[in-house]
Amino acid sequence: MKKSLAIKLLDEFNNLLSLRFECPLDLMDAAERATLSAGEKALRPSADRSRELFTLVNSKLGLNKQRIKVFIDLAAKQRQYFNYHDKNTLATLFDNSNHDAFAAWCEVKGISNYLLETFNPITIDETVSGLHDFLKSGSVNRSDARDCAIEEKQVLIQRALFGGFVFCAFEDSIMHKVFNEDALNEYHANFFNHLRTHHYKQLHRECALIYQDVDIGAYVEHTDQEISDLLLTGVRDSYERLANHCYFAMRLRAAPGGEARQWRLFADIIIYAEKHREIALSKGYFRPNTIREITKAYIGEALNSESANFELVNEGFFFKDCFILSHADEEGTTNQLYDILILFEKNERDERVIPCPACRSHKVGGNSYPTIGIRSWECKNLICPERSAYDRGNRYSLASIMKQEAIVSAEDQIPIQVRRRWRNDVLFGVRDEEIIDMLVRQFSLHKDRVLVIGQDNGETTSYLGRKIVYESFGLLKSDAGIRNRFFDSAFFKRFALERSQCAIISESSEQRLEPGIRLINVDCESGLKALPPESIDGAVTSPPYFNAREYSQWPNIYCYLFDMFNASRAVFKVLKPGSLFIYNIFDYFDNENIVAFSTMGRKRMILGAYIIHLFEKAGFKIADNVIWFKGDIEGKRNFNGGNTSPYYQLPFNCWEHCLVFRKPGAEAVPLSIKVLKQRPVFKMVRGKNTHGHTAPFPPEIPQLLIDTLPKGAVIVDPYGGSMTTACVAVQNGMAAIMFELDKNYFELGLKKVQEAMKTTSEKLSDR
Repeated sequence: MKKSLAIKLLDEFNNLLSLRFECPLDLMDAAERATLSAGEKALRPSADRSRELFTLVNSKLGLNKQRIKVFIDLAAKQRQYFNYHDKNTLATLFDNSNHDAFAAWCEVKGISNYLLETFNPITIDETVSGLHDFLKSGSVNRSDARDCAIEEKQVLIQRALFGGFVFCAFEDSIMHKVFNEDALNEYHANFFNHLRTHHYKQLHRECALIYQDVDIGAYVEHTDQEISDLLLTGVRDSYERLANHCYFAMRLRAAPGGEARQWRLFADIIIYAEKHREIALSKGYFRPNTIREITKAYIGEALNSESANFELVNEGFFFKDCFILSHADEEGTTNQLYDILILFEKNERDERVIPCPACRSHKVGGNSYPTIGIRSWECKNLICPERSAYDRGNRYSLASIMKQEAIVSAEDQIPIQVRRRWRNDVLFGVRDEEIIDMLVRQFSLHKDRVLVIGQDNGETTSYLGRKIVYESFGLLKSDAGIRNRFFDSAFFKRFALERSQCAIISESSEQRLEPGIRLINVDCESGLKALPPESIDGAVTSPPYFNAREYSQWPNIYCYLFDMFNASRAVFKVLKPGSLFIYNIFDYFDNENIVAFSTMGRKRMILGAYIIHLFEKAGFKIADNVIWFKGDIEGKRNFNGGNTSPYYQLPFNCWEHCLVFRKPGAEAVPLSIKVLKQRPVFKMVRGKNTHGHTAPFPPEIPQLLIDTLPKGAVIVDPYGGSMTTACVAVQNGMAAIMFELDKNYFELGLKKVQEAMKTTSEKLSDR
């Protein structure tokens, strides 16, 4: 009986690899159907099939991994570094032992002849030997390894290799047409182009980047409500227009005397952008009953579960970063104004199937979201060349496909001077044209259409292979009242609530030190309520960050914001009219725990925006924001993984908010500094925390407040920590009241204040 093509390929597979693999029925059935559709005449030549098989084994089992590492290490010694794309190319060249292609690649990269001679991929005999060693042990450090008997692992490994071999026995284009009807009708070798053609609605690039340039000074005749309504309408419309997994940027230009409006709009825009869509979500990872019960148990009777409506999820853009663009030409502490450039990403759930990038089959499954809004698929085609070593299906998402396209696209590589210029998220002396250049290069691809709103540059232009379209804000019709409707929605009824009662704790540990320094070991809300109203001249603090430290843990962001809101109300009560409150906080990465409890919920936090909204609700007015610029990040980390392509170029986060709030009723002395360049307090010496506190802020921050106050003034710090504020107060002849709940930090702070008092006394006696 004549053997089928699939049986012939199985015999060839076993002969080349010295195996006796008995192919399971399901895999053989898939191989029979695929080879029958492709046809024997379409087979690659025998020598090519052999090369493809050994390459496949090397790749799946990582048999060249150590030799590639040796080459990369040698290259690094000669200051030759490789990005993600380079390393993938290296792996391919090593795995298929292509000496000529390697030499050509080295010539393009400018690699020395010395390194060229170190190309030493494993031989065919070593590939076969390595495979058999692998099959004997059945163990390897892989994320797809399964906990099963060694016999089952052997079958899984051979299944993955044979299925991949059947695919690789033909040209990619042949097999793509076997598994994808769209490819039969119109074939594109580039998968991204395939998606552009056949999945246009999912991958349209008609609006692949939106940049709104807002000159706040042009709206002096508008009320805060009117300009907020206008900009929030623009955010909502931009979300609808923007292609999925693409970026939206908004610049808030500074205006003299407009700092308060600038940061009030910042808060409105960021919270609205992230939370403006109310969705009744029916996904297994969203457990509204659990979230409601946890929040209710923490907040208590102040929470009305019905009006809070925990069944709704608030979605929108994802906040990615905020650049500070100082008008000063030179880097450093300055009193010059700055612009704000806010960056968002749109990741909207899309259940429409995307074919596998490797085999192009629509036979996919999975219900995974590695990140909220990004749908992940798993290929179920047994003849896919990208099945893992343990025969798991290829996993992919539309967002990852876009990033891969950016990596391999020669037209989209970003010059090193641009990447270096935008390495940090605080910049000085930035020109207008630099901003649009950076956004286009780093957050779009060639052939994309980019929309710029607010710059009346006239006709559509072409730039870096993109079509740049301009629109004026005059085309945007404001949705009057959109701000009030949003901030009155159910979302804010889950945390912006007044605590029903807060008992004043009489049994608190207090240390009264001269001159006028009180350190109180108690929670700040209780302690503040024991102080006389309007008795304090100013406040400054760095609060515990939501779940960022072992001493600051809350069940979810609702509970955290509830505490921060009520603490701010307590501070507001004790401050004199016109007093300032400086609040140092950082928008770090964490999970709000209000949608998903797993790592898929991790994101860039928006604490600064939340705090501005809540403090204004408590009665404060935002007055300014001093940017604590911490300087370049220490160390020699490989910036953005060495990638030179779009969608990988997020900067190092090197600044924190020092939000300046004012209690109405009197004017305050304004702060002169706009950007404070100050290195963080160094704590680690040879791996040991020499400071004692895990998150101290520098004395220059409380000094900002003290410089606005007369001698003898009284300041309060509701979250005293290591008592830096008290130490600075001592040095400046001020009185200070410090609250700290943690007993260990209280004792640490006490020692530091006593040391500061001793040092100050010694300096005075030496005069």
